[in-house]
Amino acid sequence: MSAASSEIAAPAVSRPPLRAFKVLHVLHALRFSGAEIMLKIAAPAFQEHGIELHILSDVPADESDYADILTAAGYTVHYLPCIEGRRPNLSAVRQFLRQHRFDVVHNHTEQNFLWYSLAARQAGIPRFVHTVHNNFNFQGLVRVKRVAYRLLARRLLGVRFVAIGTSVQETERRVSFNPTVLVPNWTDPARFYPAKSVAERAEARQKLGLRPDDVVLVSVGSCIESKNHHDIFTALSLLAPALAARVVYLHIGDGHLHQAEQAHAQSLGLHAEVRFLGQLQNVRSILIASDIYVMPSRFEGLSISLLEAQSCAVPAVVYDAPGLRDLVRDNETGRLVPPTPAHLAAAIAELAAHPRQQASLGQAGYRQAQEQFSLTRSLQLLLALYEPA
Repeated sequence: MSAASSEIAAPAVSRPPLRAFKVLHVLHALRFSGAEIMLKIAAPAFQEHGIELHILSDVPADESDYADILTAAGYTVHYLPCIEGRRPNLSAVRQFLRQHRFDVVHNHTEQNFLWYSLAARQAGIPRFVHTVHNNFNFQGLVRVKRVAYRLLARRLLGVRFVAIGTSVQETERRVSFNPTVLVPNWTDPARFYPAKSVAERAEARQKLGLRPDDVVLVSVGSCIESKNHHDIFTALSLLAPALAARVVYLHIGDGHLHQAEQAHAQSLGLHAEVRFLGQLQNVRSILIASDIYVMPSRFEGLSISLLEAQSCAVPAVVYDAPGLRDLVRDNETGRLVPPTPAHLAAAIAELAAHPRQQASLGQAGYRQAQEQFSLTRSLQLLLALYEPA
């Protein structure tokens, strides 16, 4: 199947609906993570278009620590835990959907999307949208099953598939032969924007106890295997001692590898200063205090944390990996380097030595974020998908 035949043009954008309609978003545990963050950001805009907002979580309520934030944003949150933690109870889901009479079900889960789409079809829900949030490079029998699931969902159940970035769209086409509509991720322009003045940036650095000549690196992300934070510490160990003595690395994030990452950094005897700041929800003040955003992920869907850094005009050094190359073009909107610590270290050293290049790449990334990854643009695409085919 050719690339041209496996991509779907975005539907024509139409006017806001003349009546309120109900949209249900289906997720797993409600965490401080990509889909949940974007739904929270988009809530006011959805409501302005007359959308009544609901969320269904298929895990117990005590596993959803972001639910209160989504409720405060205007979503009504429902819970129907999966049977033995695996599949949804189709009878319960059908009954729930019929009771609430949603106009659209928008699914964000990969594992059970076929079952939810089947339940929605049986309950008479007129439209079902499924967003693919990551690069699922399925292999072997799993690939055969997922290809079949997508084909059945598209052909028999009328599911409309959405990709959050060009890498995801290409992976769906190549691996699953699945055509998708591209609706890019977005950030909150009210929360992420460049320093308004030299004084604001200086104040942010002062609050962190940074010196004027410090080279400040920052990363934001969970401490999990795919984020590959170990390579950042290895790259720091490869910096020339004179540069390393000026480097401060601000590590934002938490997860099951947090202690292992701390131990790895300590084992390298780094000359650079490393600060583990843990999980933070408001990171703009740290981003605008930083000089370089670093991200050596093995893969992403479309990184919201990288988008947030670019929205703050922070130049990024990232690995040439799916979901990162969507946002960074080498020496145009950042530095896109081969996935090795040596290349990461070299790019950091080059940017540290050239402040003008830092500023130029930061501004280019900022312009791209504003022009191509805006909530307004993506919301229009989603609203068109929510309307009848």
